[in-house]
Amino acid sequence: MNRIKAFLSVVLLTTSLLLSGCSFTEFFDHSILDEPDDETVPESTEEPRRLTVAGYVGEQISPFNSESRLNRDIVSLCYDALIDTDINFNAVPRICESFETDGKKAVFHLDPTASFSDGTRISASDCVFSFSKAEEENSVFHSRFSHIRSYEATDSYTFTVTFSTDNIYNINLTAIPIIKAGSDLYSNIPIGSGTYVFNSDEGGIYLTKNKYAKQQPLTERIEVLSVDNSEELLYNINYGNIHASYADLSEGNSSFRGTVELIDFTTNNLIFAVVNKNKDHFKDPNAVKGITYAINREDMVSNILSSSSRSVWYPFNPDWEVTAKADLNENIYSSTTAHDYFTQAGLVLSGTERVWENQPLEITVLVNQESLIKTEVAKSIAKNLTSLGFKTVVKTLKWDEMQQTVLDGDYDIFIAEMNLFPNMDITSVTNNSLVLSAAGQNDREEVGYSDEFNEAVADFYSGTTDMRTFLSAFQEELPFIPLYFSGGALAINRNISGDFAPNCFDLYSGAETWTIK
Repeated sequence: MNRIKAFLSVVLLTTSLLLSGCSFTEFFDHSILDEPDDETVPESTEEPRRLTVAGYVGEQISPFNSESRLNRDIVSLCYDALIDTDINFNAVPRICESFETDGKKAVFHLDPTASFSDGTRISASDCVFSFSKAEEENSVFHSRFSHIRSYEATDSYTFTVTFSTDNIYNINLTAIPIIKAGSDLYSNIPIGSGTYVFNSDEGGIYLTKNKYAKQQPLTERIEVLSVDNSEELLYNINYGNIHASYADLSEGNSSFRGTVELIDFTTNNLIFAVVNKNKDHFKDPNAVKGITYAINREDMVSNILSSSSRSVWYPFNPDWEVTAKADLNENIYSSTTAHDYFTQAGLVLSGTERVWENQPLEITVLVNQESLIKTEVAKSIAKNLTSLGFKTVVKTLKWDEMQQTVLDGDYDIFIAEMNLFPNMDITSVTNNSLVLSAAGQNDREEVGYSDEFNEAVADFYSGTTDMRTFLSAFQEELPFIPLYFSGGALAINRNISGDFAPNCFDLYSGAETWTIK
């Protein structure tokens, strides 16, 4: 994220990171890309070239129902939310002029100048209507309402949200598109208040400037080029038919041509390992500690992920301001420390072979075969464990088969991924059925976590304890082993002629998926 911070500061970012990832909302002068040799630039007589972005043809573009990342990015251009989050995941006012939080409540005071694209002022009743649409089961925001208990218009321009917990970061959950109440009843494209407005003609969808938007971009019109798959998207970015687009770097970044600049950032997708504590040889907490110290995450990120992801031993995004302020060690890898923990857990070396109760031990690392990168990650972990005397095998299965195998307990370690909630609540991981199934420990009749850990979670999210204190409890329990947060990027084809190129790009996570994969 350091490079993207530097870029955004150069181009004077005016809108910021929406929740937990990245997309674009504004545009910059082409001189950012191509500095002229002379101070005087002759005035162009050609018509300015229009900017083109990508849309996914497989679904209708909708503020609440579009699941593809490409269409979610287009939505972010046309629909503002009550708040955005900046590059450190701090809530900043957008449609609201100000907000305050108190325990489980957040109160939003709407900006008196905030208007929809038809010129009408945004009211609290529009917020109620929008949240009700977002709460519907087919909405990509539906999962957030496990944390949002209720919402109401306190008066015409005051909107109140009540959460189910006193997590002080719940405010980030309210970055939900606001549409004009009832407008979706008359059109497939509801009225929003974003920088741009949807239009269409025989050539397809395009966006034009919203004349009522508070911040006016330089680009009058944005064309939307429909693509059907990732290969088609990559081709059009590489050859300049699409000028800017989100790029998924979870599989590395080697597929882009030299004319494409990747402004990278860290997504909120956490890749992690889960140890089966129901196995006798892993019931001692020191055994799991040994595994987390044995994994060389930096080597994994450098050699498998092309340095496009961020290695972590803690469960939080390293770009989150709370994480940065904790000033944590970046790397805890130590084969010596790992060996000491294994020995304390009874996993001792016999010659060059690690044994349990004097018997050779074979460790099975389970991974979804549909993810080539995660398979390589599993192999990397197996290599680390092999170097410490374990006989380790990697087993790849289709997703459905993998889930059942985990529930059956026929594994030692499995590799998974989950998009964390915008309020950074890791209980979306710890309370997942697959993770819970691995949480059995000695002298515990029910699967679950210790009272000390549960209390540490509650104290951290309520703001009564700091991250370092929480991480001490996390390292003792280790319900899962964080590996890295996957990378994304804004891909800009720098071989752009004409009078413009993208100016500022808001970063947005896209559709939310709460399923382990």
